[in-house]
Amino acid sequence: MGTLAHFDCHCHLGRHLLMKESWPETADELLAAMDHFGIAEALVIDPLAMGGDPVTGNQQIVERTRDYPRLHPAWVGLTTHSRETPPPNEMVAQMRELGVGALYLFYGQFAVSLADWAIDDLLAALEAARVPLFLCPNPVRDPAVDQTDWDSVVRIGRDFPELPVVVTENRIYGGQRYMYEGLAACPNLRVDLTGIWLHKRIEFICKQFGADRLVWSSRMPARTPGASKMQLDYSDLSPDELAAIAGGNMRDLLSWNANIEFTTDVAYSEPVDDLHRIVRERLPLRDETFYDCHGHIGWGSNRHVIQDKPEDIVAEMDKLGVRSICVFSFAGSQPDEVYGNNECAKLIQAYPDRFVGFTMVNPHRGAEAMLEELERGLTLGMQGIKFATSFQGYPDDGPLVDVACKFADDHGQFVLHHNWGSAQQMRRLCETYPNTLFISGHSAAHYVEVARDCPNLYICSCPFHGWGQTEAYVEMYGADRILFGSDLMDLPIAWGLGPILYARITGLVVGSAEHVRLHIGGRLQLNRLCLHRLGLQ
Repeated sequence: MGTLAHFDCHCHLGRHLLMKESWPETADELLAAMDHFGIAEALVIDPLAMGGDPVTGNQQIVERTRDYPRLHPAWVGLTTHSRETPPPNEMVAQMRELGVGALYLFYGQFAVSLADWAIDDLLAALEAARVPLFLCPNPVRDPAVDQTDWDSVVRIGRDFPELPVVVTENRIYGGQRYMYEGLAACPNLRVDLTGIWLHKRIEFICKQFGADRLVWSSRMPARTPGASKMQLDYSDLSPDELAAIAGGNMRDLLSWNANIEFTTDVAYSEPVDDLHRIVRERLPLRDETFYDCHGHIGWGSNRHVIQDKPEDIVAEMDKLGVRSICVFSFAGSQPDEVYGNNECAKLIQAYPDRFVGFTMVNPHRGAEAMLEELERGLTLGMQGIKFATSFQGYPDDGPLVDVACKFADDHGQFVLHHNWGSAQQMRRLCETYPNTLFISGHSAAHYVEVARDCPNLYICSCPFHGWGQTEAYVEMYGADRILFGSDLMDLPIAWGLGPILYARITGLVVGSAEHVRLHIGGRLQLNRLCLHRLGLQ
């Protein structure tokens, strides 16, 4: 497939407020991480600038990147009349002289209004020079979801049509329909795709608006680049589209400053193992053998625009070496679990070797109705049970959860729950229903002692997107107690596989790094320990 010269447009260099022990802090540490993931260059922000002191942080980032041609400084801006930063035209002149590539407005962190009376003098100066403006709504301590002020973003895009505007956010989820209308309204608007953790959204945006509307970042070191990088690298795009999003678009945006020189010819560090080499070099994965314990099926969602047909899902699985996925319906966590289970049954009947069906239940219906639906699920070929009680407005550890757990125990089924609740609740269920195989639907960190004592508890890898999270969970639980889960068709399969295939796990457990990866990915673990219970082995 060939290599790409990735340019990370949102990276932090320095001591971050939330920094943990393993996070890269210095320029040398950051470059070593970039080498591991195959990232050629990065636009870097000083965390002090984005957290509280742009004046000092902007000075520091210039000094910290001076001797590192692969690292390009970005500044953090404020409003003019607080007199903290230079006047707009003077600031732009300083940015040009010092090789600063872009200006970030962390308007949620600094309580900066995006109204015309507050920032239009700054925007006019940026537009005149074509300085890229990154708009980020997230406070440093609370990187929540769907915080972008789209009304103001569109206002800025329309009032300053020659200003390159980039929305960068922790996660655009339910707000994606705002995003599409914003892209349609403003030809100068771009989006940092790292906040778009949604199945096939890269392809959708490219088809509807063009590949030039996306830039790529990792948000390293708070996140592992493995998720967003593999999501892009294995997307169904043309070579030109991939090259543009991976780095070409960002380099074009930074071309306003003649003092910026790019470095794309980089010799990266040796890969950890063959799987690391394959994914970093974008080689085919069709011959791999992965199993996925966490997938959604359905043709509509309140948060996600879904357009795939069943054959499209199978094609995506084939491309990424996924042999089988445990699936349950979107509709079950919305109004109609019966309709959703019927749709799930159609899929497993059409592709019996590729999908393992789970019956969705809603405890609001009462014990009798739950049991009736679980019995019906058996006749439909379902081999597991899925709970999503927090979406249904029922307590995660409510008493009717036991109804389904006992049914699973009587029939030797899996039960996957979005959130099982406390460790005490998890232990009680595992011990009360020893013939049930429990899966924590997301990467819960508080069940370590339970898993140590209870052999019927497994942890889903979704989402291992934090820095070093895969390594930490392997150390906590052991690779043999972690199951790969993508959260398809909500999240992309590649986004979920990336953190595992890029992880540095040599030496954490007995066995090679590749052996550990394959445990998590499912070739050994989900295949050997779980699927035989379903009669598939």
